[in-house]
Amino acid sequence: MKARAWLLGAALTACAGCAGHAGASTIAVAPANLPPPLALHVVHANAPVWTDAQLRALRARLTDTLAASALATSGIAVVDGDGRPLFTRRERTPFAPASTFKVLVATAALQTLGPGYRFETRFEAADDPHDGTVDGDVYLVGEGDPSLTSDDLRGGAGALARAGITHITGGIVGDGTAFGGREVNPAWDPDDLQYDFAAGTSALTLDEGTVELHVTPTTVGAPARVDARPAGAVRILGGVMTGYATTLSIDRAPASNDFTFDGSIAADAEQSFYRPVIDQPLYVATVARTMLQQRNITIDAPARTGVAPLGGRVLWVHRSAPLGALLAHMLFESDNHYAEELLRAVGAHDGALGTEHTGASVERAILRRFGAPADGLRVVDGSGLAPSDRIAPISLATLLAREALDPTGPVLVHDLPRVGIEGTVRHRDVTTALGRARAKSGHIEDVNALVGYVQTEHHGRVAFAIIVNDGRADDGPVDDGIDATLDTLAAE
Repeated sequence: MKARAWLLGAALTACAGCAGHAGASTIAVAPANLPPPLALHVVHANAPVWTDAQLRALRARLTDTLAASALATSGIAVVDGDGRPLFTRRERTPFAPASTFKVLVATAALQTLGPGYRFETRFEAADDPHDGTVDGDVYLVGEGDPSLTSDDLRGGAGALARAGITHITGGIVGDGTAFGGREVNPAWDPDDLQYDFAAGTSALTLDEGTVELHVTPTTVGAPARVDARPAGAVRILGGVMTGYATTLSIDRAPASNDFTFDGSIAADAEQSFYRPVIDQPLYVATVARTMLQQRNITIDAPARTGVAPLGGRVLWVHRSAPLGALLAHMLFESDNHYAEELLRAVGAHDGALGTEHTGASVERAILRRFGAPADGLRVVDGSGLAPSDRIAPISLATLLAREALDPTGPVLVHDLPRVGIEGTVRHRDVTTALGRARAKSGHIEDVNALVGYVQTEHHGRVAFAIIVNDGRADDGPVDDGIDATLDTLAAE
């Protein structure tokens, strides 16, 4: 049930300039600005079909380009624009896909939420404010926006102040109950959990689940300054000295957002470190409380977590950029946090609790809808960071081919980076395929994968999935063989 809106005229005017992402909005929803279709999106209507002789020649050439010993044990599927196999090798064997798994959650999100979908984050209250006062708590309600930033939230605090609110008799309550399950996936490598790419998942999250820890050196031999951005929700312990070299450690307590610093920082090396936070709804509510206080709003109670009452009054709403734009960021930057948030969001799309399990059920349904095999599929997370994720190459290649034919297909194709030009695939060494291939890469230990599309010279678009699970996965011959495969396909 949607909460009823309460907005003073001043807030309507003031919020037009609230900080946020390009494409994000506050108060009002702008029409989705989706990219126009590209030539790569369309199967050539007059493209010649593959003759038996052409297929034999193609398979011979691909066998040569994929001859490296690590590639000989890899999983490969190349399919035409309708999903018919052109070249396969161990295509039904489930492999660890690394970040190529993100194309599955991207497709599931397009199919369930739609390319124009926007996530909302709201300040709500049980009753209308009166004489500048909100009686009781103010609730900060999240829907799983992976892109919400401190600037967005700061804009919300400013909107309440400009609307005339000066006093909240309760506290700030963080409501992340749209999602369930653990914040941090237990299948992830424990050594990764200190880094921003392994931040946890919550329906109410800020700055991709991290805090910026900024270290400013002073003079050699004197303490450096350390501050958290945004302020007010983490505790900084220990200290850092200014020296001639940087030898710095940052450790977060297992069960709190206490960060202990030790070591030194070079005198000319001012820098920021981004570290995951835990108990995100409480963390975000605490940040919001500090921001509201900085706007001279008196708040009588501390921050806590809870559930917003049904039928509450909306004091402020922030809407994310359209889903299509969020997917572009996820696929270009291989953003794990976006993928994890989206997996739970698709699980919650029909009113269910958003968990990895409900999100995985939606992904399986999407594969069935497109006639893509799901043999051996194991969905442990949305990003592919878990080494125990599994999917067969034919599943990914068929999914890509069929999604490209769907009305939402142009969005996915456009959101994939061009190989050799941009995103995480910008350093791939292709020639004929330059400007003709779009793909998603995947890398974790002993995994090197690439999935996407190639626009061939004579046969329209093909989809491919190449997944290497081998201790030699990142050796030069493997990447050379993958790049040569794209060039071979582009020349067909």
